Amino acid sequence: MPVEAEPFDARVHRRIEEYGQRHQQRDRQMATYDKVSGSDPGLERFADPRRVQVELSDELDRERTSEELAGDYAEQAHSVQSKIQALREFIAKRRQAGDALSKQNGAVPRQDLEVAIQNLARQPDSPEALARMRDIDRKLSDADRNERDLPLQIAQNKQEATSANGELGKLHALEQSYEKESKTFAADAVSARQNRLRLADRLAYYVVVAQAEDELEQGRKAIGSVQHLSASPEVEASLSLPGSGAKSDEAVQRLRDCVRQTDDVKGCREKLHQE
Repeated sequence: MPVEAEPFDARVHRRIEEYGQRHQQRDRQMATYDKVSGSDPGLERFADPRRVQVELSDELDRERTSEELAGDYAEQAHSVQSKIQALREFIAKRRQAGDALSKQNGAVPRQDLEVAIQNLARQPDSPEALARMRDIDRKLSDADRNERDLPLQIAQNKQEATSANGELGKLHALEQSYEKESKTFAADAVSARQNRLRLADRLAYYVVVAQAEDELEQGRKAIGSVQHLSASPEVEASLSLPGSGAKSDEAVQRLRDCVRQTDDVKGCREKLHQE
């Protein structure tokens, strides 16, 4: 069913019910993280950011649903406003009709009409007199009808105006209730948006801390597995022979002197080997 064709109360109930179902699913997901991290404390740092992600999703859902409900109630308040305006126009017309009927009821006193027709009856017959008598007789008939019907019509119009005025007060109260609910849901949406921004900051913190902890863990493993390179036993044995160190130092010094004098590294090495 299109949203605009769905009854207001059904639409509000559906939105709230659907949000409640999604919220329960997220609660079950949170319980899963709590259970896993509780059984293994080492998993706590992995569970924390996932909890925040679920909470972030929940606040986003609450924000969107609250905005939709705020719009629903605002739209309903606007609809009530149009009905209030129509009711006001109806009351004004009923009051105008009642005033017109009251004036019509007392427009021509019946006694004056009876006196006029009696005077015409005493005059000689003539077309003009007969026409005038028929006109007065019609007015007397209207007066009879007015005496019988107009009070009832006036009372009915007054009753309808009074009843409509009572409904007008109820509609005003209903409009205020709709506007109040719309403002409340709008405030809920703002609250959810603020919570969502704070949760996003916390999630960013968890991500940065997790990366730092991963880096530290890698560093601990790398340092813990370090193996330093030592000289071979043969080298140690050669270096421990008497005079080997002095000879080696003397050869190096002679090579350095030759290089400084000739600037010929290759030639100096060959000369040193020949010696």
